[in-house]
This record gives sequence, structure tokens and C-alpha cells, in this order.
Amino acid sequence: MKSKVRPLNIRLLKPSLAAAKDAFRAPTSLTKHPLKKNIGFKGSLFLPAEPSRKQPAWVDLLNEGAMSPLSLENASSSAVLIVETSNRFFAISFGYGSNLLRQELIERDFGLKVALNAVEPAALRSVDMHTMEDLTLHTRRQASLGSHLSTFGLDVTRDLMRSVTGRPRDPNIGRQVTGSDALSINAEFDFTGLGAKCDQLFREYGKKDYLKEFAFVDHVRKIRDSALGDELDQLLVQDLRTGTAGSAYLAAPKPIDWDRFAAFNYSTEGHANDHTDLDLTHYLDTIDTGALSISKLRKDRIGAKYTDADATREKWSVYDSLVYEAAYKGDLYALSAGEWYVIEQSYARQIESDIKHIPASGLKLPAAKPNEIENDYNKRVSATMKDIALLDRGNKRVTGANAPIECCDLLTLTGQLVHVKRKTRSSTLSHLFSQGIASAEALIWDEGYRKEIVSLLKSRPAHAAHAALLAAPTFNAASFEVVYAVITRRTSNWPASLPFLSQLNLANAARILRRMGYKVSLLRIDVP
Repeated sequence: MKSKVRPLNIRLLKPSLAAAKDAFRAPTSLTKHPLKKNIGFKGSLFLPAEPSRKQPAWVDLLNEGAMSPLSLENASSSAVLIVETSNRFFAISFGYGSNLLRQELIERDFGLKVALNAVEPAALRSVDMHTMEDLTLHTRRQASLGSHLSTFGLDVTRDLMRSVTGRPRDPNIGRQVTGSDALSINAEFDFTGLGAKCDQLFREYGKKDYLKEFAFVDHVRKIRDSALGDELDQLLVQDLRTGTAGSAYLAAPKPIDWDRFAAFNYSTEGHANDHTDLDLTHYLDTIDTGALSISKLRKDRIGAKYTDADATREKWSVYDSLVYEAAYKGDLYALSAGEWYVIEQSYARQIESDIKHIPASGLKLPAAKPNEIENDYNKRVSATMKDIALLDRGNKRVTGANAPIECCDLLTLTGQLVHVKRKTRSSTLSHLFSQGIASAEALIWDEGYRKEIVSLLKSRPAHAAHAALLAAPTFNAASFEVVYAVITRRTSNWPASLPFLSQLNLANAARILRRMGYKVSLLRIDVP
């Protein structure tokens, strides 16, 4: 008799689990139901002790293996079948059963790895991703027909794949699979085949086939293991207490309007003292570091004042404002905007190598003043260096674009397109790098945009020679150099001192610009 096609939702539990009952948050609230003999695998069935009223559709499957018929009568009923096979525990959840499990015992990305190993790369139906520029944007893209990864617009240098749906190459695995932490499949099976199905999926999990098409999924992953997150939090606190958190600094967890910015302040000073820049030592000097804790970091606030208001307008927790990177148990971890990420070390070394090979710009620019905003700095440079034209705020609209694009902040007579940004947080620098790409593309492809920039330069008599650089009928990218200028303090390991995500986006921007034909360079602008 042919087996029914049924949905299955399965999680792999960590090898540290010693007994099935230990997989649950509240095991004493559950009832263990015995299974029939000779079902082909060792397992345990757990249900909440409270009776329910409406029988859910999946009871038929469980009754195939239960010693006595189950009576479940509630659409919100929950059940978890623990299967012991391949020397591991698997949790198959029904209804709201996944809520009964201890989340820290779930093997993260089990479903994703199985799905990526199993699916036909040209038959993907849906991709979920996080964008690494701001770390909070979650996107789902679906295709009406099975498609290759390129169809979904995933940028493998910036986007974190969180989930994928597709058709397996081997129909014996299932008709369709969706993988994240859990694996969801639609397949033909009956109860006695669940042990064999778990064995099959575990073999898929152990394969490395995904590296052929999807190796990037291992590069950066968001930590969803609360126990690991707690360990990393304690490492952060320990380093802050002892003064060994050399990589840690404070950065506003959202972009700052520097044109109106007045000062930062700390709740630990009653928001009474103003600071022109965020400095972790300023905050630590206001507290007893020996008593520092994660709860205090979450409670204490950083405020931002603006010139058009006397009171502090915006406030964020110190924890959400911390940027911190640390090696722990052989892996590199990063805290940004209140979230922990694990970074594959070989990938981190590759990115660091990539940015070290970006040449230092030969352009000489003066140091920035401590409290000088970018616009004022750019004005001062262009006023004192006559061969440099100011294009900061000279935004012009590109054909079909939703908003105007700034060509650059400063333009030199030798064709250097200089983009200037203060080093604040990863997403702020990412904006700098993406701005360089957007204007570079517009200069190549949009003649109307170039004419607008030329017209703007010609309206300033001192910049006629600069206008001539862009006035040629055909734009030659090879004649120009995109210069990323970052205002930051001197460090011994610049530019490796940039946050990892900034390094990642810089390396990506440099690759794209070189493919367009531009030269690319990096410039550090000193600030006392």
C-alpha cells in the first residue's frame, strides 16, 4: 500500500542531550505516551498533560505508532515525537509542539544545510535573507516557478540566507523542502518509516554538496542560541571590567543627522554633560566597572541632542550601541546593534586581505577638527585647496531614480571622486561605500546626470576645469579614481581596525567599482 504524502517538521537536537525528556522546557508538564513495539526505531512521544477538545488532522499519523489510540481535541494541541537514531535525537513537532522545546538544544541551520544539500539549485522557490548593511532588514523573495539563486537578487557578499525552499534532486527525500533551523518536507512516509527518514536527512546534513553553490552561507551567521549569546555577553562584560575589550567602541545604532547634531550624553550622568563624540571610556568613567553587568548595559542610555532642541531627543541603550568583536572557542563573533553574529575565520581573513590590497590614496587632505561635521570639513577643504571642487550636497536626479544621487563630496582636477564619511557604525560606512557605487554607475550610464553635474560645476567660475573632466561625450571610467575617505583616529592596524561588516562592504564596493573600470583607493583622514 502506497504511503500518504504528509508534511513533516523536524529539528536535530544537539549531541549534548542525554535523555529525551531533557529536550523540553517544562518536562513535568508533559505526559509521555508509549509507542508500539516493532515500529523500526526508538522514540518517545510527549504531549501536554492538559486535555483538549478538537482533534487535529495529524493525530492519524501518531495513532499508527501509539500503543493506544490518542484522543486530542484542540486545533492548538501540541505534540513532540523524539526519535533516537544515527546516535542523535530528532524532534518532530506537531501543532505548536516546537514551543515545548528548549531552544538552546536545537542544532541551528540543520534544516538549511539539509535543504541546500538536497535541492536542485535551479529549482528554488523561495529565499529568506537578512541584509548585513543594517542587520535588521528581513526579506522574503518568491518565484512562481523553480529558479536559480541569481533570480532572487541575493548578494552573496552582503546577504545572510536564513531559509530556502526548493525541489529536491532525489524525490525520495520529498516533493518539496523548506530549511532553516527546522526542516519542513512534504514526502511519502508512514510512522514506521520515520526512523529511516531521520537517518536519510542526517546523511544529507553531513554532506558538503552545498559548498558548490551555496558556500557563502557559512561566512556570517546570526546567533540564535541563547546559551551561546549569554556566554558571549559574559565575555563582553569581563573584557569591559578588565579593560581588555580593545575592539569595543560605542556607535549610535541608527544614522545621525550630523547637520543638526549637537552632542551625545549618558544617563549615568543624568544627561547633564555633553560630549562631541561617543567614547566608550567616557561611559565607563561614569560607572563602577567592577559591578558592570549586561542588565546595566541594557538599562543605561545614550542620548543625542540636536541644535534645534535643548532637551535630549533620541536615546538608545548602551548595549544596543556597543560594537565588539572577539575570538571565542575558535570562532570570531561580532556584536552590532544588539545582535551577535559568528564569522567564519577563513572568510574574515580573506576580507581583511582584500581591503589591505586596496591602495592608499595619494591624495593629501588636512586633518578634521574634533567636533567638525562632514559638510563643514568638505567646505573648509575646498576653500583652502583650490584644485578641489565642492560637490557635497550637489545631488542630481538620475533617470528613473526615486531620489537624487550625490556625485561625490570633493572632485580633484586629476579625476578623484572623493566620498567623505565619519567612522561611526557599520551601516554609516556602508552608506559611504554604496554612495560611491551609485554615483559611479550614474556617471557611466546616465548622460543626463553627467550634464547636470557639469552644469553645476560651470555655474562656479573657479571650477570650469573640473567641469571639463565630465563634459566628454563618452565617459571613460578608467580616467577616474573613487576615493573612500574615512574620518577616524589613527590606529596601528588601519584599515583592519574597521568593523568587520565595514570591511565586508568596502571589499564588495571595491570589486564592483573595479568591474566598472574605475580605480579605487582608501584614505584615512586624521582627527585628534
